[in-house]
Amino acid sequence: MLQGLISLLVAVAAPGVVGPSVQAHRGGPIVNGRPAQPESTMPAFRAAAARDEPVELDLRTTSDGVLVVMHDATLERTTVCAGPVSARTAAQLIRDCPTDRLGSPRSAGGSSPTARRVAVPMLADVLALMRSSGLHATLEIKDRPAATARSLAGAVQRSGVPLRQVQVHSFIPAAIVAIRHDLPGVATSSITAARDEPLAIARARRLHVESISPQWPVDAAFVRRAHAAGLRVVPWTLDSPAQVLAAARVGVDVVMTDDPVMTSRVLAGTVAGARTK
Repeated sequence: MLQGLISLLVAVAAPGVVGPSVQAHRGGPIVNGRPAQPESTMPAFRAAAARDEPVELDLRTTSDGVLVVMHDATLERTTVCAGPVSARTAAQLIRDCPTDRLGSPRSAGGSSPTARRVAVPMLADVLALMRSSGLHATLEIKDRPAATARSLAGAVQRSGVPLRQVQVHSFIPAAIVAIRHDLPGVATSSITAARDEPLAIARARRLHVESISPQWPVDAAFVRRAHAAGLRVVPWTLDSPAQVLAAARVGVDVVMTDDPVMTSRVLAGTVAGARTK
């Protein structure tokens, strides 16, 4: 199980110097501060795969029970449609509800309009890319924990994607429990926005996850406590060079970011600087 997590998170490091690795949040739709791909779409995931970056994405369920890649419970922020994802079939989403914006609307990374419309991806689309390219992905269960875990486990098993390429995370403890039951051996992570750090770490330990994913910022004391509990620290979402540098200084294991190109560049600079000292 641990080997799967290590394979998932490819470190950006120089010989003898250990630095955080990089994860492309919602596919990494920002490139060096500029919106480049639509959030949580196949163009973003393919671009990350070409850069050999693991991705993070979110799962929602359509009215006909299909898992689709969508952060919000509703469609208006990222697509031309409005209303709940769960009110439409998968076919309706693909046909009627493309995104027409680059980047990540209303996020720190920003967005811009584009005439190039991109369809909402199905989980099956992402799994096919993972199978063909070796892409690693962290999949977030957003709601319906038992049903989503069951559907996700079945989809992964049918896809033939090696388990080492998959991690599942969630804010919902029941989702972690369910996916560990339905997909034995999968790497898991507990997401938290809690400022009560001891409780967040204690909960992660009770869930037997490998990682904890706190909302940024976190300090070195949090990282030390998490590491002492056997947890890797994967904060979200860091989109400025200052945040990335701060994360490297406090010793996080992974930087989750909308702008993985910028993040890798900044971290490469910190590793190079450490190597020359």
